[in-house]
Amino acid sequence: MQQILMDTLVQLIVVGLVCSLAWLIFARKRSGLRAWLGLTLPPLRAVGLTLLAALVIVPASLALFVFSPMNDAASGENTVAAALTFLEGGWPSIVLAIVLLAVLKTALAEEIFFRGLIAKRLVNGLGFSAGNLVQALAFGAVHLIVFIIPGGPAFDPVMAAGIVGVTGFGAWVSVWLNEKPGQGSIMPGWILHALTNAVSYPVLAFGLG
Repeated sequence: MQQILMDTLVQLIVVGLVCSLAWLIFARKRSGLRAWLGLTLPPLRAVGLTLLAALVIVPASLALFVFSPMNDAASGENTVAAALTFLEGGWPSIVLAIVLLAVLKTALAEEIFFRGLIAKRLVNGLGFSAGNLVQALAFGAVHLIVFIIPGGPAFDPVMAAGIVGVTGFGAWVSVWLNEKPGQGSIMPGWILHALTNAVSYPVLAFGLG
């Protein structure tokens, strides 16, 4: 648990430093840091739409990973799901680990970096449609790291396409929620990402029953 807490803090600090440095270099004179990254509160309507989207996206994404060969990539050695199975302390420790890993280490850090730093710059530079597509494909491609980490599955093009498609689609929806109903806030994407992870991690780690 201490390692999970330390890893979470380190990842958030590194992301914060990288984003702050980028802001200092490129945008300090034009915008405040929070607004530049989308660390603002969205309208309540955006939160409601996000929760509705989660009712569809979370079970659909989970089903695609659980009932397909992608399950091996998502729950194999050195994945977040696998880390949960080695925790000591029973369910209290598992719940705390899920909060740290699903809500903060992956969802918050990745949303700040990918949706706050990268996606906003792409959307501003390429327009919403092209910028959102590029960030979605990039986010999906990052998840192909599962094929090269120790203990990961052998590369399979169909599985790779599925991973990029599922994660990329979630990233596309997140930016739409952020930039349209969310009025630039990355909180809708964070909520969607956190809910997806919080449901998926324990299922991938311990099964459906």
